[in-house]
Amino acid sequence: MKKKENSAEIKLLTAIYATEVFEGSTVHQEQPLCCGKTIDLYAATISFREIIIGSRRFHLLQPRCPICQKVIQATYSLIC
Repeated sequence: MKKKENSAEIKLLTAIYATEVFEGSTVHQEQPLCCGKTIDLYAATISFREIIIGSRRFHLLQPRCPICQKVIQATYSLIC
């Protein structure tokens, strides 16, 4: 049961952080691509990368490609 709770927690964090970095007004993360496809963040194994800009903390999403198992490094830009 603990594994399901952890999975639900990761999915919730993914949803929160995805909104922040894909739709936010400070940092824009590029959609993760690998093996010619956009990675589905809710179906992939996700790790989080923390960055600090000024005094704000952001969490970038780094999924593992379900085809080749490579971790996709987060690519982002700052919005001025």
